[in-house]
Amino acid sequence: MRPEVTVHGIVLTSMPVGEYDRRITILTSERGRITAFAKGARRPTGAFLACTRGFTYGEFTLFEGRDAYSVKAAEKVRYFEELSKDLESTYYGMYFCELAGALTREELEEAGQMKLLYLALLALAKKTMPARLIRRVYELRAIAIYGEGMAAEGCYYSSRYNGLRSENYAGSVEVSETTLYTVRFIEQTPLKELFSFRVSDEVMNELERITGDHMENHVERRFKSLEVLETMTETGV
Repeated sequence: MRPEVTVHGIVLTSMPVGEYDRRITILTSERGRITAFAKGARRPTGAFLACTRGFTYGEFTLFEGRDAYSVKAAEKVRYFEELSKDLESTYYGMYFCELAGALTREELEEAGQMKLLYLALLALAKKTMPARLIRRVYELRAIAIYGEGMAAEGCYYSSRYNGLRSENYAGSVEVSETTLYTVRFIEQTPLKELFSFRVSDEVMNELERITGDHMENHVERRFKSLEVLETMTETGV
């Protein structure tokens, strides 16, 4: 018999395969980003119809193959249906999943990234913070997990020196003390307390400016969902 494993994770992508099946990418705590096939998941009465949609968290029992897994069962399923009812939330959620897929590794423990994604989707669903702020919190913490944080030492953001520094290098951008504190909070606070604050418009604008630059320095990829979000913002949709 093929080895059987149980993992806890979130479905990042779900694609049709053949007439009735689906291929899903799951970000798991135990084995990082993995690919699995769900037989009959596209049938209206299929056992895996609900658990193979994007934005779905669950405990997956899988058969382990040489190149991919096969879904045997899914329990404790939590689908973030609130996201599908709001177009902006849908695309933010898609972007978070795309970014998680780009950052995470295959077959390596990713408990921190999986929990961060879960909490970000939950914050979007519950609207505990403005979506713009949830995005920047998620981005900063996601790359900080891999040691690419801003090293928030002072109020001068330097793209060349990779973060917030105490020295005003040529080309640096000065930010407020509140923004400096916010970055430190995002990068250091326990995950369960992360999506629980608000900021002023001034801090939000500074955070967006420096986080956007920081992301460009560390993530060399464009995301379709983010392009749609930016278009929606420009057109006021």
